[in-house]
Amino acid sequence: MKHIDIKVEKRDKKIEDYDPEKILKVLAVTGLTPDESKKLVAAVNNWLERFGRPKVTSLQIRDRVLVEIQKINRSAAKKFIWYEKYKDKNEGVNY
Repeated sequence: MKHIDIKVEKRDKKIEDYDPEKILKVLAVTGLTPDESKKLVAAVNNWLERFGRPKVTSLQIRDRVLVEIQKINRSAAKKFIWYEKYKDKNEGVNY
C-alpha cells in the first residue's frame, strides 16, 4: 500500500501519521471483500492526495470512507455506520 505523508488530528486533538491499515481493520467488520476494502482505501488515498493538505481530521477521513463505501455496498455502509456509532458511544470505556 502506498505511503502518504499526511497527519491526522484525532478527536482528542492528538496528531498521528495517516495509517491506511486502520481503515482496513474497520472495513473487516463491514462484510466487504478484501479486494473491495483495498479499492476503498485506494480511493481514500487518492482523495487525500487531491485534498492537498498536510493534515486532516479523523472525522474527515471517516466521512470520506462513508462516501466511498456507499458506492460499493449499501449494506456494508450500514454496518460501518453502526460500528462508528458503537465506537463513539463507548469511547473511553474500558471493558
